[in-house]
Amino acid sequence: MADKGPLLTSCIIFYLSIGAAVFQILEEPNWMSVRDRYIQQKENILKNYQCLTLEDLDEILEVASEAAGQGVAITGDNHRNTWDWVNSVIFAATIVTTIGYGNVAPKTKGGRVFCILYGLCGIPLCLVWLSELGSFFGDRAKRLSQVMIRKGISVKKVQFTCTALFLLWGLLVHLVIPPFVFMSVEGWTYLEGIYFSFITLTTVGFGDYVAGVNPDIQYPRLYRVCAEIWIYMGLAWLSLFFSWNVHMVVEAQKLLKKRRHRRRHLIEPEPMVEKQNLDIKPSVIDIFNFLSEKDEDYSTVIKQIGITARIKKPPENINRSKSCSDILAIQTLEHSPRRKRMISISEAFLNAKIEEIEQEEALLEQDNIQELDSSDVEMMKGDGVFGPESDVLEFSASVIDGEKEEENVQHPEGGATRFTICKVAEEEFPLNCDDKG
Repeated sequence: MADKGPLLTSCIIFYLSIGAAVFQILEEPNWMSVRDRYIQQKENILKNYQCLTLEDLDEILEVASEAAGQGVAITGDNHRNTWDWVNSVIFAATIVTTIGYGNVAPKTKGGRVFCILYGLCGIPLCLVWLSELGSFFGDRAKRLSQVMIRKGISVKKVQFTCTALFLLWGLLVHLVIPPFVFMSVEGWTYLEGIYFSFITLTTVGFGDYVAGVNPDIQYPRLYRVCAEIWIYMGLAWLSLFFSWNVHMVVEAQKLLKKRRHRRRHLIEPEPMVEKQNLDIKPSVIDIFNFLSEKDEDYSTVIKQIGITARIKKPPENINRSKSCSDILAIQTLEHSPRRKRMISISEAFLNAKIEEIEQEEALLEQDNIQELDSSDVEMMKGDGVFGPESDVLEFSASVIDGEKEEENVQHPEGGATRFTICKVAEEEFPLNCDDKG
């Protein structure tokens, strides 16, 4: 956006300047002629009615202007109630659709406060509903493409047919045919009818032309209802059309940019495997697939910026000479050299301290083991396990008198054994097992 911002800003300023110049050339002479005619008509009224002064005429015109601003018809005897149920529904629709013709507006303090709150809640709701309605039209196009593909029609023909039907249906139903209806009911010209259709569906809503508000015309009963349905359907179609148009422009810009990039850097063409995958015939064609792409709002964009900022990517596409061909191998320093040297010195002291503590713990463990071995040997000698003057291994057990069994264990190779197994009954007396080996 940083590189496109100045260009888009310049385009908007230039476009506004061109539009202002054209409108000034076309409309300023008409305004000057209307002003001169108004002044001349006032003078003629004063000449025809000599008893009427200029101050009295201005007072009459002021009263008429104020009444017209309140929505009261200032000519004729037919006064249309602009705030009955039907007209109130139409006014609420102009709020939530952001059309706002301006011919009817709330004049009381309570009405203006409620209009603000009503618009804050109703405009987002209406936008979501129009988006869903546009998705409904997109689903109908997908089903049509699926039927055409099943009949064996090529993908290009299906895309062209769906796009042409979408454009023709919208142009005919919402821009071309309605002016004929307005010509027959409202008494407008065809240009006025198509002008009203475009200004209404684009939500510009000047209010100079409004359907169904002329008090001198007896409208059909379903005329206003059909007009409201036509407005909602047209808003959904036009929003989908603008989204599709912008998407096509963006895709075309990406394609042109990619081609220019290939010509500059002489990038090799894509492999044939990917082209073969692209040639696979799909089962359905969605010309509005950009609507199902991931939406990014402000919060998701900020989160993505934070994530990408944490990821350290090596520098790419650095134009260097052959003497600096290893520029990509250079890594960025996490700290300055002085800071890194201080950290290394502190780590060296810390490692030395840890090694000293580990050595002291190892010496303490060895001393404990030696003391334990010497104390165990002395205890075993004092208890008579090892006799002081012989190599006899003595065990103490309780046996019963007169019950004693001995068994010699033979060596597996036929030699003499060093042990004799004695089985005795329960009574306390010492049992000696001599080492015969």
